[in-house]
Amino acid sequence: MIKVITIATHGNHHLERLLSSAREFGIEVELLGKGMNYVTHNDKTRILLEYLRDLDKDEIILYTDGYDSVFLSDLKYVEEEYLKMDHPFVMGTEQNFNCDAPFFAKMSYYLNYPKGSKPYRFLNAGGWIGRAGYVNEILKLVEKDGECDQDMLNRHLTTNRDSIKLDYENRIFSCMAGRTGMEERDYVIEKDGKVKNSITKSYPAILHAAGKNFFGLYKVIGKLPYIPEESFNEEEIKKYKKSRFWNVLTAKTIEDNYLFHLLVQSFVVIVGLAIVSAAIFLSLPL
Repeated sequence: MIKVITIATHGNHHLERLLSSAREFGIEVELLGKGMNYVTHNDKTRILLEYLRDLDKDEIILYTDGYDSVFLSDLKYVEEEYLKMDHPFVMGTEQNFNCDAPFFAKMSYYLNYPKGSKPYRFLNAGGWIGRAGYVNEILKLVEKDGECDQDMLNRHLTTNRDSIKLDYENRIFSCMAGRTGMEERDYVIEKDGKVKNSITKSYPAILHAAGKNFFGLYKVIGKLPYIPEESFNEEEIKKYKKSRFWNVLTAKTIEDNYLFHLLVQSFVVIVGLAIVSAAIFLSLPL
């Protein structure tokens, strides 16, 4: 039997969205961290380590972020897909490469990263499933004061490629990060109510709108009968539209946000140097 957990320091309508979808599929979600002071994502790692340490090492645990995720399927389907993957620790994926580090260090991590399939090549820490004992050991390795769990797990993966299996095909987890504006192309609700990822042709069990893309999430799931109705203010829609321009451009070109921004920045630097060089040349006496 799978145990399902999330971290929620307080209740709100975002958490209710997750719990409403869980009730639809008969899923009981255990809430961790109530009332705790959550400052960095390393606090998340600490909360999870405290929970995992007392469990049977072979118990299967499913974790999802609490405020920006929804369930799309039941646990029977999740367990079947997890067992097919034949690995003790499976994590979701996304298009963004999140690894906070100095420029050359980050580039080194990027170049040494496992060569997964686009667009969902990079680890996303907002959804995972695994054996309690094994997950506990991995999280103990990456836990560090002030650090983001996703940064640390991405660094870990560059030198320990087989320690975590990534769900490239979105068979369990589908994360929308880095693809703002592509929601209605990436997902379709079929006649039976199942949400299909149009890219991977899979039916993910959990949809995750990392980066607080709640407007984009609602565009996908708003028509599902078990999802509470939501409204969005002008600021939220403005933020969505701002993010959409660059995300759509990236998704329709190289489907890699880190590489895209690196190329854009390099182009700007080259153009800037060319302008400065031309100005210096033109200022020289004939």
